[in-house]
Amino acid sequence: MSERVPENRSNSLTKTLQTSSPTAEAGVVPAMDSHQLTPARILQLQSTIGNRALQGLVQRMRNDASVIQRAGGAGTATPAGGTAVTPTVPSITPAEQRKLDLEAERDIVAPALAVQALGEVREKVKQETTAYLKTDSKAKGIRESVTNKAIADVKANIDADLTASANEKADAKKFAAQHAESSGAVGKALAAYAEELTTAKVADDNKTELEKKAKEGFELVVPKTKVALDVQKSKAAEEAKKKMDTYAKTLIKTYSATSKLEIVRNAEQDNTFINTKVNVGTAGSEEIQKRHSLDGGLAFTAEYEKVYQDVLVAPMKKAALLKLGVGRREFRRSKELNEFRQKLKDSAREQARADIDSDIDTNSLTASKGEMTKQYYAMAAKTKAYASSKVSVDAVMGTEADAIVERVVPKISTTEGLQHAGKTSAYDIARENAQATDKIKAAAVSGATLKANELLKEKKSEAINEARKLTKGDKEVAGSTPDAAKTAEINTGVKTEVTRDEIGKKAIKESVTADNLSSGFAKLGKLIDISTPNAGDASSFDVELKIPFASASGGAQAYFLFGFGGEAERESDELSVNTQITLGAGFQTFGFDANFRLGLFLEAKGKDTTNVMNLLSYGLYRQVPQSAAEYFWGQGGKSGESTRIEAEKWAMMIEEQDMSGDGSVDVGLLMKIAMEANAGVAEFSAELAYKRLSRYNKEVIAEKGKDAAGVKLPANLRGDSIGKGEIRNVVDAATEIEVKFGKDSVAFGLEGSMVFVRTGDDLRIRELSLEASGTVPSQFGEDSGEFTRIASKISAACVGSGKNLIALLKKTANQESNRGTRAVGTALDSGSDALFMGDHFDQIGASLAEKIQGDETVNDTIRSWVTGDEMQSSATETVNKIGLSNALKFALSFEKKWNAAGVGEEWEIALEASQVKSMEVDAEIVKVAVEKSKRLGKIGLASKGGALSGSAEALGHEIA
Repeated sequence: MSERVPENRSNSLTKTLQTSSPTAEAGVVPAMDSHQLTPARILQLQSTIGNRALQGLVQRMRNDASVIQRAGGAGTATPAGGTAVTPTVPSITPAEQRKLDLEAERDIVAPALAVQALGEVREKVKQETTAYLKTDSKAKGIRESVTNKAIADVKANIDADLTASANEKADAKKFAAQHAESSGAVGKALAAYAEELTTAKVADDNKTELEKKAKEGFELVVPKTKVALDVQKSKAAEEAKKKMDTYAKTLIKTYSATSKLEIVRNAEQDNTFINTKVNVGTAGSEEIQKRHSLDGGLAFTAEYEKVYQDVLVAPMKKAALLKLGVGRREFRRSKELNEFRQKLKDSAREQARADIDSDIDTNSLTASKGEMTKQYYAMAAKTKAYASSKVSVDAVMGTEADAIVERVVPKISTTEGLQHAGKTSAYDIARENAQATDKIKAAAVSGATLKANELLKEKKSEAINEARKLTKGDKEVAGSTPDAAKTAEINTGVKTEVTRDEIGKKAIKESVTADNLSSGFAKLGKLIDISTPNAGDASSFDVELKIPFASASGGAQAYFLFGFGGEAERESDELSVNTQITLGAGFQTFGFDANFRLGLFLEAKGKDTTNVMNLLSYGLYRQVPQSAAEYFWGQGGKSGESTRIEAEKWAMMIEEQDMSGDGSVDVGLLMKIAMEANAGVAEFSAELAYKRLSRYNKEVIAEKGKDAAGVKLPANLRGDSIGKGEIRNVVDAATEIEVKFGKDSVAFGLEGSMVFVRTGDDLRIRELSLEASGTVPSQFGEDSGEFTRIASKISAACVGSGKNLIALLKKTANQESNRGTRAVGTALDSGSDALFMGDHFDQIGASLAEKIQGDETVNDTIRSWVTGDEMQSSATETVNKIGLSNALKFALSFEKKWNAAGVGEEWEIALEASQVKSMEVDAEIVKVAVEKSKRLGKIGLASKGGALSGSAEALGHEIA
């Protein structure tokens, strides 16, 4: 074990000793003898100069080389007498050295092991405490409380959304537990509490005892020089760790137990003590945003209404009708029901006979007949009416059944409930795959159907009992009798229905072969004849003049706006024309354009162009100042009467000849806000308009053109009395988005209009119209997909030409007036259809489109909303400023009207397919747009006077 230390190592040692000696600095250099090599000093030297240097020092001492530490270096000590003194050096055996080495290792390793063990104890206690909180039955209440808190927080995040409806939030909350679990908030809260509890329980002073146990383990290894030092060090460290681990297990067991006891004690007092540590973050926010964004895709309104009608109303109405005797033979009815129905049939037959007796002398089919012939036809008609009058009874019963169903399951609220159930069911599919339209729709119908069946099961007996009240009385009330007042009301209703159904006239007609009456088309003006030659046709034009007046950095530009436009729309029995003149201002920047307009709006409805033009003039007459009205519409007083009377007499003439039917004119103020945006992959437009209009028609004139006694006012007074007519407040809104799918584009539009009229102090809604549309345009001069080419370019034009051909044939067969002008318009329209169908016209369209081109900026902000991509600097794209297109359009519309008392009178739902041809020229400052539309087909359902009726039209021909 002993070896000599090289000279340089010895010098190093000496210098080290010199440096570390406290007397070196004072110049006193003591001799180092064997008595100074105490175990403590040896350990100091070990840590200072190392084991090998220390062994060299000891060896030299054994060889009687005295080591003296002084300021100048190393040498032999010489006393004052001059005789050299050689001190006795103690001998350190290898065993002693081994012990010293192990002790030094112990003092280094034990503290580190204690620190490590303390950390492991804390981690293990934390793990066991966390596991206890997560799994043990005694902590079940805590877990449930924390879980409920997490779910409640997720629901709170959902409720915090300001855009979603209550139903949308209810659907999103179904997944609150799922989001609470996926957020990990429960596990994190339990772990956080476990860590907090462990830190408080397992204090740092445990490290002292752990270190002591480690040192005890070191002492178990006996120093053996025959075993390598590193081996013994490893063995000693293992023993130390075993000793310490044994003690650590005790600590873990103790602290885990006390932690669990504290948890149980806390839980017994309050299970919610960990709830403050729950943090779900934004969990649930994404769910409600998704639910809100998908809501439109779940609104299968037609399907929900169909479920309401087919699954709920139809069977419930059938049950009520059966209870009222409709559809049941006499032998299957009760005695009371048979008596009830017999009274109604007797009343119906009595009214039919009275109507026949009243009409037989004046009826066009029998008026010229002899007296006996009249009596015969009357007798035959009464015979026929005996059976047919029962139809009116059943019709009244149907109306009563409808009323019963409406009372039991009101359409509006019930349909809303079915819609919510359908959306709830559909959302389960849509949230996973919003593109699975068929599955989403099927789930929506399934959910609504399930809810409807539940309602039917719950409410059907109530509807039956409501019907029973008419014949036997209320089943739920002992001793109840039939409602006599209601029975009398129904009896009167049957008589009214017989007259309304014209049972008597129909019976007479059935008794006498009647000729069919024909009617012709009224005159139309040449311009409208050409632009809208057939029923279902519409045309419009719009001119805008934009005058820039201010620009800002970044491309923003403000402008003044002048607009002029007009529309014409024709049906078989009505022509409507409107025009508007507006002034306004707007701005455009980065693909976004918005403007505000204020102007004059006029709209007239009449039988022909003459009616319409006269009514538009009449509307202006009633609105302009009196002096202007007298100047433009008077005769200048040359008739011998004042110009005011002259002008008013002209107005009275218009009222008589042009307002005799449903002719009317609306005129007044128009305010409109409009915007357009280009997002690259889609283009948006929207507008909101308010119109304060004065309406003039025969009802308004009849009411306001008389004095308090009902006497017609003279011409010089009636103008002030008629005044502004009936004030109508109209709110119009429309929006459209055109989305690009590769080479194809589809435009989706939504329009709505509401009319309010003040009655007394109440402002009541009188008209409501809604329309949702989808358009597939084929733009000439631009590439388009195969679908667009077939659907819009070819099919729509082909079907449109077919409609024009049928219209021409009908004009020829019916000998219509003005058929020459209308035929020219139809032929021109067919010619444009033929051009659109031919591929050779594409080159013409492309050449025309290239005449004017310009750059348009893509609004990157809106683009990012649509595509979800990150916003970048707005890009520009070159577009054609002359657009010529042919489009196929589908539109679903709803219209409803109310009377002055606020009672609904009639409504209509219709689905239409149209061909739309348009041309637009955008020369920056001036923009001109012309559009021609013709309806290709239509199906509709309407209610008027309480009676439902269906209609269908194809290529201008009514099918039903």
